[in-house]
Amino acid sequence: MSKSENLPATSRRYRQMPPATIRIKGIQGNVVSFGSPGPSHLVWRNQLKTAFGTVSDEFVDMALHHLERAARMPGDGASDLAINGAIAMIVAFAPKNEMEAALALQAACTHMVAMAVMSRIGGAGGGPQRLPGLASATAKLLRAYCTQVETYRRQRGGGDQNIRVEHVHVYEGGQAIVGAINRSSEVES
Repeated sequence: MSKSENLPATSRRYRQMPPATIRIKGIQGNVVSFGSPGPSHLVWRNQLKTAFGTVSDEFVDMALHHLERAARMPGDGASDLAINGAIAMIVAFAPKNEMEAALALQAACTHMVAMAVMSRIGGAGGGPQRLPGLASATAKLLRAYCTQVETYRRQRGGGDQNIRVEHVHVYEGGQAIVGAINRSSEVES
């Protein structure tokens, strides 16, 4: 049995090709510039456009800058690792257009901020008087993340599913049909 057969069905597709990654080239005037860590610039831009489900270079640039801002810890700068992790999360959403990419981007940013706030609870948060506020903020962010993921699922799946359950008695010697019945074929016979 191969390793891919042991993976959940949802993760197989993403294991075949690694997502596009970025490298922070520099920061000038509090504005970060991004570059390719490997492939040529044109190939890299196309990988990013595919990852974000868009054909727009401007949308990709906007998304990268939002990710960079969300990935900052207080007092720290931009992080290749955090941004690349967020890009991998967005690739897992597999957005088909800018609207889906925006929702995936929001979820990735919310997740990063929730993890940053949660890390402050572990001791670097400023003392016990701040603990309830940090815990409350973390809970709200995690709830928002779950809502974003659920909204994305509904957007992709076309809404809620309704299941109708009816109780039918079938007595000894009787017959029952489970499923839809096509009346037109019954009338033609």
